Amino acid sequence: MQVQELSGEANWLFDQLHILPGASAIDLGCGPQGVLDLQADRVGPQGNVIGLEQSEGFVASARAFVADRKLANVKVVQGDAKATNLPRGSFDVVHARLVLVNVPQPRLVVEEMVALAKPGGVVVSHEADYLPHCCDPPSPAWDWLFEILEAFSEAKGIDLFVGRKTHRLLREAGIVDVQVRPVIHVYPHGHNRRSIFLDFIRNIRDAAIKEGFVEEGELDVLMAELRQHLDDPGTQVISHLFFQAWGRKP
Repeated sequence: MQVQELSGEANWLFDQLHILPGASAIDLGCGPQGVLDLQADRVGPQGNVIGLEQSEGFVASARAFVADRKLANVKVVQGDAKATNLPRGSFDVVHARLVLVNVPQPRLVVEEMVALAKPGGVVVSHEADYLPHCCDPPSPAWDWLFEILEAFSEAKGIDLFVGRKTHRLLREAGIVDVQVRPVIHVYPHGHNRRSIFLDFIRNIRDAAIKEGFVEEGELDVLMAELRQHLDDPGTQVISHLFFQAWGRKP
């Protein structure tokens, strides 16, 4: 599961922030779990954590997760990361992970994050950049499918390469002392994220066909070819390049 795989990186990042007990924190776009448990542990019983999520289904899952873990200092609310309607300047730590790469106008999310932070608070991002996401030996099917994904995403206003720009978005929104750490992985044979690119294609399959980005038969052939390539233990899969970026609100 993605959350477990990213927990080590999240803990490393939170170590850099020196979060004090009693702090207030928010996880924008928390999904079914996000970093709610990690934040809850850092702020302690005297602190408080808000998980904000737009999807009704994910809100329900996150609330169930919080109840199951008995995280008394965590509350999950439904809302838009671009316009949370939460009090301005009310959080010591404002965090978002893999949100900007999935929404149009990511700048608006960053501006909302900065608005939510207290003066002296930290704004923290963990974002993806698709540039190095590839396999070796190369696969023509992968390359063709990526062209389809890129065209589809661009038409929807999604920036697959926003990760490298996050540092700039933070600075332009007024964040200072910005720091950046790159993270990349290799997914060997048997790794549950080895086929993540195929999963992305499956997610857009029906819409991409309906909207004319690819013919159904052509897409099915390409996906079958790539599946066969990924099933070969000699194929190496390289992850996205992830950028952890953080800084302070003056």
